Amino acid sequence: MDDPGTYSIAGRLAMAGFVMIAPTLLFLGLVRGLERLRDDAFLAEWARKQGRNPDDIANDDVLAALARGAGIEADESNAGRCPACGSSNRSDVTYCGECLARLS
Repeated sequence: MDDPGTYSIAGRLAMAGFVMIAPTLLFLGLVRGLERLRDDAFLAEWARKQGRNPDDIANDDVLAALARGAGIEADESNAGRCPACGSSNRSDVTYCGECLARLS
């Protein structure tokens, strides 16, 4: 009864479609979920506790503060300002995190 000819062409096409489409949909769901986590209320709450405006913080600010809280010192002496938009960037980056301008 397990003869390969017993499966219909439509069933095989449906299975092939599922195998091709399902990973893409799962990936898009993961990306959307990560975006929601990145932009969640945690960052706004952290900013309020720090006495800052939630709209003025960047994810790098939160990560740097959390690293300092964990005893990891960030190297602020080598931080540079973007010539295009003026935002501060780490010394080990090539492009600005805000405007994507090339840093010198």
